Formats: sequence, C-alpha cells, structure tokens
Amino acid sequence: MAETLISPGVLARENDTSFIAPAPVEAGAAIIGPAVKGPVEVPTLISSYGDYQRTFGTTFTVGSDKKEYLTSLAVKSYFGNGGNTLLMTRVVSGSHTAAVDTGITAQSGSVPFTIATLGQGTLLNSTGSENSDGSLINGNADNIRFEIANVDNAKGTFSLLVRRGDDATKGKVILESFNDLSLDPNSETYIESVIGNQYTTKGTDGSDVFINTVGGYVNRSKYIRVASVSRPTLNFIGNDGFISDANLTGSLPTAQSGSFQSATGNNGAGNFFGDIDGTNTQGIPTAQIATSYADAISIL
Repeated sequence: MAETLISPGVLARENDTSFIAPAPVEAGAAIIGPAVKGPVEVPTLISSYGDYQRTFGTTFTVGSDKKEYLTSLAVKSYFGNGGNTLLMTRVVSGSHTAAVDTGITAQSGSVPFTIATLGQGTLLNSTGSENSDGSLINGNADNIRFEIANVDNAKGTFSLLVRRGDDATKGKVILESFNDLSLDPNSETYIESVIGNQYTTKGTDGSDVFINTVGGYVNRSKYIRVASVSRPTLNFIGNDGFISDANLTGSLPTAQSGSFQSATGNNGAGNFFGDIDGTNTQGIPTAQIATSYADAISIL
C-alpha cells in the first residue's frame, strides 16, 4: 500500500481493496417454490412483500379462476411476522424464457438496440393491438411496455421509460425512467452501463449446479436489461464539442412506444407442491418440477 506525506507527522495511506471479497448477502430466510413471474432458479434478495409482488407476482389466471401459489402466502406471512429480507428462488415446470421488445426503430430504419425482460414466462408477453385509449389488449399489471422519448439529435441522447403493461395513453403508469441515455460506449450515460445487460445461465460441475453471470454491466433496472446494442454511436461528440459524424444520428431511435413478445413458459394449474418426486394428478410434469427444485437447492 502507498503512503503520501501530507505534512509532518500526517500520512495519507492508500488501501488496496481490489482483493477484498464482497460481504455475503444477509437474508433472514430462503424460500424455494413456484411463482407467477420473475427470474428462474436465481436466488433473488427480497426486502418486502411489495418487492416480492413486483418481482414475482401473486396471482395468475387459469380459465376463469384466479390462482395463487403457496409461495406468495409464505412470503406474505414471513414479512407480516417481522421478517426483513429473504432469498426467493423460483422453480418452474418446463422451459421458461424472457420476453424481448417488439422492435425498436432507429432514424435510419435499422434496429439500434434491443431490450429484454428480467422475468421469464409468457405472462411477460404484452404484444398485441391497442384499445381506443391506447392500452394494450394483452397488457396487464404483471407485464410491461416501453416508450422512447426526448430524442436529442444534437447531443445524441434519448429517454427510455418502462411502463406498466395495463396503462393507457392518458393514464401512463411509469415504473422506471432513464434519461439522457447514449449509444456511445465512451459516454457516462451509455445505455448498457445505466440500465445493465446481465443475465444468468445455469452451469454444472459434477453433481453441483451453479449460476454463471453473463454481461459486464450490473442490472440497475428492476424490469429490463439491454440485450444488445447493434448501432453504437462511438465518440458521438468530438473533442471540439460538435457531432463527430453526422451519419451517427441515424443510429438514434425515433420517439416511439412498444411492447414485449416471444417469452415462453406457462404457469401450471393446481398444487405445484403435490407429490413433487412422484406422480400427481394436476397435469404437471413432476420430473421437471423435481429437477428445477433440486437445482434451486443446489444453487442455494
């Protein structure tokens, strides 16, 4: 470590913290079970029941009935009895994937970047026609839509709004807003560094299962990540303070709104926990449940 003499008898000591391991996550409980939405087999720190509802939902519809997993009741009871934080790990039946945007258009007509939901499952699909009030026919309180606004060609910036899937044009419900975003990797407001681009994959080492994180920018959004940037505007503003290349403005998105699509994976009906290692009568592939459940335990 380096020391600098400030004045006689006064030293400034520089401590190298690059090899100090981060402190472990503190959680009062760990809950493993099915959930309406959210990341799959990824332990997620939850600080309140409202936080759980936002991330993992509460009820889902099967036919004309509303269903609620025992998981959400357990979480509600935990926080209702004084719990502070917990690790929630969602297990599912079958394959679940994230939803991606329905297509963001650049001023040149190309696709400047793509975004994807952090949660997985078809409930996240909000694509479809709009009603007369601008609401999405497939929008609901558990999925989202996006809007791009405040495009500034002179600065090479724009805003990205994350809206609730069931809002309307004159009644927007803005969940998150990211302002002065840039597609310039050298900018302090580069879209990937502001929103984040990380996702996880499941790896194995013998009988052990672990989580592998892909992407160099931590997810700061609670709902989306940047899946790709295909039209970066490198050094948009030159050293002289002016646009370095007029063609770069064609990479900026136009003002627009859109929804999400292509997610896979449905919520099962009935008692997800029944006969988890055997045969149940709920029409749920128990072998897939058991595998997901065992992987989640191994990860924790």
